[in-house]
Formats: sequence, C-alpha cells, structure tokens
Amino acid sequence: MAEKKANNDPAALVLTRLVFKVLTPVFPGLMNRLAYKLWITPPRFTPPEREQVFLQRAKAGFVLVNDLKIRTWAWGEGPTILFAHGWGGRGTQACGFIDELNQAGFQVVSLDMPAHGQSDGKRTNAIEMGYAVDEVIKQIDHLHAVITHSFGGMIFAHYYNDNVALKKIVMICPPSTLNTAFNQFSETLQLSDSVKAYIIKTLKKNFGDDVVEQFSLIKNGARITQPVLIVHDEQDDVVPYQDGKDIANILQHGSFYGTKELGHRKVLYEKSVINAILEFVKS
Repeated sequence: MAEKKANNDPAALVLTRLVFKVLTPVFPGLMNRLAYKLWITPPRFTPPEREQVFLQRAKAGFVLVNDLKIRTWAWGEGPTILFAHGWGGRGTQACGFIDELNQAGFQVVSLDMPAHGQSDGKRTNAIEMGYAVDEVIKQIDHLHAVITHSFGGMIFAHYYNDNVALKKIVMICPPSTLNTAFNQFSETLQLSDSVKAYIIKTLKKNFGDDVVEQFSLIKNGARITQPVLIVHDEQDDVVPYQDGKDIANILQHGSFYGTKELGHRKVLYEKSVINAILEFVKS
C-alpha cells in the first residue's frame, strides 16, 4: 500500500478551506464576499531575525498615498536601487543583497507596500500598490535600477514609464499574468467555481473588463526598453518557472538566470543569485 502523504498545511488554512467547503452551498453570497475580502487582504508576517538587523540600520521615512503613510527604508549612499516586494512581503526582504550593493557604491531603497509591513492599511490592490511604487520613485534623485520580487514585478511593469531615467531592471520570480496569482490563491483555499467567478466578476466591476490584460507582464514587459534580468527557480511553488521563461522571451533586452531547489523566497538570499544581480546592475 502506498504511504499516505502527510498534510503539512497550517491549521488555520485547513480550517478556512473547511469553512468555504461547508458554508458556500448554504450562504453563497456571504462566502463570495468573504473570499473577495481575503483576496484583497495581504498577510502580514513578523520580519525574521536576519531582517531585524537591517531594520535597525535603515533610515526610515514615508510617502503619502491616498492618505496612507507608506513606510520607506534606505541603506547606504550613491545611485539608488529600488526594491519592490510582492504580495504578503515587506521591504526588508531586500536584506540579502543590501550589503553587497552598498559596498559596490549603491544606495538601496525599499518600501512596505500599502497594507504590508509598517505601512498603513488593512486591504489593498494592485492599483494602490502601483501608486506607492510610483510615489517612491518620484522621491529618488538618481534611480539606477529596480529589483522586484514576485507580484512586485507585475506592479512595476504596469506602471513602467520609459521617461524615468533607469538603467537596469531585475525581476525575481515574476508572474506573467494576474491569472497566476489568482489561480494560486484559489487553489490554496480550494475555492469553488462559483466563488472564483464572483471574484473575477468583482475585479472587472471595480477595475474594468480588461483587468487581467492591464496587469499582464507579457503585454507590459514588451514595452520595457532597458536590459532586464529575470531570475526564477525551477521549484518555485508560488509562481510557475515557465512564467519567468515566458517573460524573458518577450523582453526587448532580456536575459534569464535559472536556479534549482530554492523555491519562491530562498532565492532572495542565495549567494549565487546575489552575485548575478550585482554583476548585472554594475555592468
């Protein structure tokens, strides 16, 4: 008899799945609204110890976006490299490459997106996150490069402006379309087809029928004129590896750096990845 695979999902996730499974047929309207609320509510995580060290060293600031205080962090001096994190992330996830970039003569600036980290807000969306990135960029005198992780790449590409003086772009584990993020969310909660349809309908109502196309990195990435390095891990269990390959293929000046067995987040701290990014932004 085959050994049964252990369920290592957190208890809260297992309970949430059960609630949706049991209550959706009974209270469809209520569960539809709850699912959409969860979709626009990013999880907040306490920064691990390795990030706490960099919090203590950072120069903290803020920008205002829709009356929300958006926390910014800065390390070092020189031409600026901006880090834009993904959904459920935080600005201190840049800690893996801050020292190396500082030593190479760059300042590193990051932000906590709305409803993330130390920024204001409980719920947010891609539009608001894009406004936050755009506002931070406006405050930077000499922007040399942008490094994004996950959903941050899609946000940046949507708001990309070729009038901004920018030399290099790095996208780590970027999703090619909004569908990637939505499918991952739906599969995680094991949502029914009716609940998924409601979320899509609400997204189109709030942001337009072309909301998926608006945030397509395949579409928006083709507009980018700067050299772009795509970094993606084969074992990424959040954003498919093929998404990164597809994006690299449509870029005007794209290159691809693949890794193995690092997943979606450890890739941010891998020495070989940090070295590749450093060489790319310096060249």
